[in-house]
Amino acid sequence: MERKQKEYDQFRGKPRLPNFLDPKRFDLKLKPDLAACKFSGTVHISVDVVANTRFIVLNAVELSVHPDSVRFCISNRFKDDEILVLEFVESLPIGVGVLWIAFDGTLNDKMKGFYIRSYEHLGEKKNMAMTQFASTDARRCFPCWDEPVFKVLPIPTPTMRAQVFVCNSSFVALSNMPIVKEKVDGNLKTVYYLESPVMPTYLVAVVVGLFDYAEDHTPDGTVIIHIIFILSYASCGPTPHNQCNMILEL
Repeated sequence: MERKQKEYDQFRGKPRLPNFLDPKRFDLKLKPDLAACKFSGTVHISVDVVANTRFIVLNAVELSVHPDSVRFCISNRFKDDEILVLEFVESLPIGVGVLWIAFDGTLNDKMKGFYIRSYEHLGEKKNMAMTQFASTDARRCFPCWDEPVFKVLPIPTPTMRAQVFVCNSSFVALSNMPIVKEKVDGNLKTVYYLESPVMPTYLVAVVVGLFDYAEDHTPDGTVIIHIIFILSYASCGPTPHNQCNMILEL
């Protein structure tokens, strides 16, 4: 047991994650529960193992990882260091592989990571969930290499692989990329997004709730811009869409 602890201690208190491997892409599924202020998710991470190791070390904080979901390895989480250490039985094969993790988290009220915001609509309290990942709070939403040096392919809900699940089909779910399609099954809506370009984890954005929005793209069409407005506030003005469009044109 003491030997095992020493193996884990080598990763603690370090300013940077070890460079045993390079993350290449994230396929991320998120399922927020706005009423319970909780969320669950899974992430498939394609990695390129570049050095001999039995460990994968990545960032995670305030997440509960399902031990049985982590394929063929055991895990140990260090809260103070905001890292998750995954130990494999044998050394990982050099080359590209896929790491699969399921997890649960809380929609916090700290305005960082994946958090909850409340407002009133027609006299009733409503919740919406949104993200603020800069500079190192993506780790509060999903296990990842949460350092700007790791420019990977974070995909909150892309083409057929990663999805945002919304418990209420009347909700809107936005992310960095345009929506490819939506599937409604009773009161559950699954939203699929176009694959994102290569970018660091702190640029990933998700917002889910009961709101309206206007959108536009940069002149070259590579960046999508959203301006959202709460329905209760939108009803106060005659042309909220026009006002948002005017802002987008600036």
